[in-house]
Amino acid sequence: MKHRLLNQIPATSTLAYCLVAFVAMAGLAYINFLPGVVSALAGGIGFSDAQAGQIVALNGYGGLLGSAVAIFLISRVPWQYAMMACLALLTVADLGTAWVASYPMLLGWRFGAGVLGGLCVGTGFAVIARLNNPDRAFGLLLFVQFSLGSVVIYLLPGLETSLGAHAVFYVMAALAFVSLVLLPFLPALRAKSTSAARTGPLPGNAALLLLAIFGYQAAASGIWAYVGLIGRDAGLAAETVSQYIAATGLLGLLGAMLPVISGNRFGRLYWVTAGMAMSIAAAVLLSYAQSTALYVVAMALLFFAWPAVQSFLLAVTADMDGTGRLSAFAGLIAYVGLASGPLLAASLLGSGSFAMMLYSCAVIFFASFLLLFRPLQAREARFETVSLSK
Repeated sequence: MKHRLLNQIPATSTLAYCLVAFVAMAGLAYINFLPGVVSALAGGIGFSDAQAGQIVALNGYGGLLGSAVAIFLISRVPWQYAMMACLALLTVADLGTAWVASYPMLLGWRFGAGVLGGLCVGTGFAVIARLNNPDRAFGLLLFVQFSLGSVVIYLLPGLETSLGAHAVFYVMAALAFVSLVLLPFLPALRAKSTSAARTGPLPGNAALLLLAIFGYQAAASGIWAYVGLIGRDAGLAAETVSQYIAATGLLGLLGAMLPVISGNRFGRLYWVTAGMAMSIAAAVLLSYAQSTALYVVAMALLFFAWPAVQSFLLAVTADMDGTGRLSAFAGLIAYVGLASGPLLAASLLGSGSFAMMLYSCAVIFFASFLLLFRPLQAREARFETVSLSK
């Protein structure tokens, strides 16, 4: 009976893909509703704005460390047991946050929680890479992230009224616990065997792809960090800007579903090229966003393209390395790019103008496309060769 439960869901089923996506993102799920975490720490919990930011930053650095450690553990430790231990400890760490009142102690506590979450996410990325359709899996991962973030942000005020100021940490604990409950029902996945379709990557192509992922994430998150201020600078009211961001952000759900629907059916290079073009256009249009129409169109382009491009690029890393280690490393690189974007954007701000930052991000998008063109073209050619040989 126990053996049946551990392998109850077939690896090819849609339910397996959805559950793996949920479990993979649970470790660092707070990123999807980060403003709620900062507001809770600096609001009802009683820390200053600066202290709240430092606590979140330490949590993030812990996540980076955990993701890096996961890369080396993936091939040495059974992933189910590693995930089970980390998710159980993470549930306790998130719940225990409510009883840690000292600022220095909370810094260390959240750093440790971040390490556990990073281990979960790094391992989860490696598991996703072992599925038969990584495009579909990574697309579902981002779809779950966008959906969950919107739902939690919407529900959080009511939860804080009912559960208190630490409600956001109870939500984080609940997500980790649900993932722990779902874990035994996931299929057992082994590393893919090396074949003509999935041979080891050329080191140069892998490095180019990782650089492209970092650059794209940094530029996109840099624009995301300042998109609200860009709208206000264009003369729009703060409430109006928030409504536009929320409405266009829903397009991220459609962008995340694009790899799920299309997969690798028409090749990834076409979709990534289109997504890069949309991203470049968004950055340029935002520099001229003196009208509401241009501002909304620019955000719509970026929010649609961002999850689609990221999903396809992560899927390529899964094709390059069937063990999942490269995908785990790519997830770490993407996370570093995401964290570095706001700092990069801040360093590029001109005096009273966002133009320099936006044009620089457009250049980074284009440079990322140049970096990824060769790896994607090589994978497309190899895929076509294998298909013809069959």
